[in-house]
Amino acid sequence: MQAGAIRVLVGFLIVSTFAGCATTAAQPSAKSVIQAKFAAVNRHSLEDIVALYATDAKVTAPDFCSPRQGHADVRRTYQALFSAFPDISVDVQEYVQEGDRVAVRFVVRSSLPGRSFAVPIMNFFSVRDGVIVSDEGMFDTRGRPCSA
Repeated sequence: MQAGAIRVLVGFLIVSTFAGCATTAAQPSAKSVIQAKFAAVNRHSLEDIVALYATDAKVTAPDFCSPRQGHADVRRTYQALFSAFPDISVDVQEYVQEGDRVAVRFVVRSSLPGRSFAVPIMNFFSVRDGVIVSDEGMFDTRGRPCSA
């Protein structure tokens, strides 16, 4: 009886250990989600960007008149950027992760004739269940009015 109980316990521990590994392996780290987001931005892959956000994600930036929410607003935001600046790219300089929060320091660039720019930005992301639930951007708007 005692040997049978030990076998059951050992079997349970093995199954529990592998189940825990499978769950952990299935969830990407918060930093890897954000790295994937910036890679998608540099590819101008609108669908990949949208897929990395939760359906109810909240996105804020100093040039938004009010917070944007959800996939439609994420799509609208990046589609407008890609249309206005076909060569837009990001150069990530630093990631700092603490649990499900990731701070990123980066520069957004465009070299369009007569409209070139390099804007330093700080973003603070929250990631849950492998998707971005909060995206808070901070940068100098140089007095430009906000957009809806």
